[in-house]
Amino acid sequence: MEERKGFFTPEQEEILDNLIELSGIGEKLDGPVIRLVDNRGLEALKNKIADKYPDAMPVIFEIIDALFEVLPKKED
Repeated sequence: MEERKGFFTPEQEEILDNLIELSGIGEKLDGPVIRLVDNRGLEALKNKIADKYPDAMPVIFEIIDALFEVLPKKED
């Protein structure tokens, strides 16, 4: 399994990037913005949750993984 920084794996970040369709410069920036939010903002949230509720993170990851299993996989 891929390493998570934040809540998503790099593969899941890519899936989100492919599913979000913006026009113009927005399309160029959506991938980096997704990674930045996940790797910085959600990473900080993940650390707070892990500190307060250490047993919660595996459950959260299972839920996220299950959601990504049913998302459509859009090819470029």
